[in-house]
Amino acid sequence: MIDESAEPTKDEMIRERLLSIAMQEFMQFGFSRISMDDLAERVGMSKKTLYKYFQSKEVLVREVIELRKIRIGELMKFIETKVPKHAFGEKIIQVSQKVAEILSEIQPHVLHDLKRSFPVIFEEYESFRKANITKGFTAALNEGRASGVFRDDLPIEIAVHVHLTLISTMLHPEYLSGQQYSPLQVFQMILKCTLEGLCTSKGRSIVESSLFTK
Repeated sequence: MIDESAEPTKDEMIRERLLSIAMQEFMQFGFSRISMDDLAERVGMSKKTLYKYFQSKEVLVREVIELRKIRIGELMKFIETKVPKHAFGEKIIQVSQKVAEILSEIQPHVLHDLKRSFPVIFEEYESFRKANITKGFTAALNEGRASGVFRDDLPIEIAVHVHLTLISTMLHPEYLSGQQYSPLQVFQMILKCTLEGLCTSKGRSIVESSLFTK
């Protein structure tokens, strides 16, 4: 059994440092522009030593993306445990703030580069993100419907599909790269378009006062 309280080994600390630096470099310059030679020089070690910790650049990229998945998982945990049920307005505000943090950490050109350079990893990331958005949005819709905020004449699965389609299309690297709006601004527009159409009269005033004026 692993003792989670044990101090990390020297190799574990080096590996964690390498991942942190690789994350910074990839997020700033993209995945294709940073080579293993560049990273080895950046951290002050030989490429041979770098390969001791990450057997290939693809392995390194995959582990960096795994860190992104952990960030999304933290968002879902926050939604499930920290925001009171039926506090719909508060939930939307808090979720939007958390999503804004995540969106601001990856620029459109970086995602575009990931898709072009490592398409399999990109698709895995997209699938993971969609699954978590589905889970979170479905839970919010069910809670909002129970409190009279959302209409009950629209199937939830259709509403979720519409929401996911908008996010997949409008937060896609190719779309964002040609827009004057930031990922956060586009995300807020998606919420406005989606939620106002789903709201009851009571819900619309709640959503507008809680989300779009703050």
